[in-house]
Amino acid sequence: MSDKGMPQTRNESVEIADKLVNDLVRNGVKTDNIFLDPLVQSIGTNDTFGIEFIDAVEEIINTFPEVHFMCGLSNISFGLPDRKYMNSIFAVMAIAKGLDGLMINPLDKKMMANIIVAETLAARDKSCMKYLKAYRKKKFEF
Repeated sequence: MSDKGMPQTRNESVEIADKLVNDLVRNGVKTDNIFLDPLVQSIGTNDTFGIEFIDAVEEIINTFPEVHFMCGLSNISFGLPDRKYMNSIFAVMAIAKGLDGLMINPLDKKMMANIIVAETLAARDKSCMKYLKAYRKKKFEF
């Protein structure tokens, strides 16, 4: 967020992140210790907010590969019915582009299974060990 308010486009999110990361690094913070939230907004108010967020994460990661990303996932579906489906697919899409932290309900077994699978498919699970461990513990529920 900037003095102008919530970012409305990928470019605005990237511009804010660039300034923030550079200011933090200039003040001695290692990029691996920086966590950004590009602010997910409801697609119920603007149908481009989902893809703008995902594109922003991808562009910022290309510039600052060690920076971490998280978001309040359910914001994407605020005001819409059957939100869990949209939230789940959005999580998978965002993880594929580099998101590595989500504010979610950890007791939602379907969401947790989707996250494990998404991380495996995004090459963040060496030799599929997390996936196999979750499978053996019967953590998958679809």
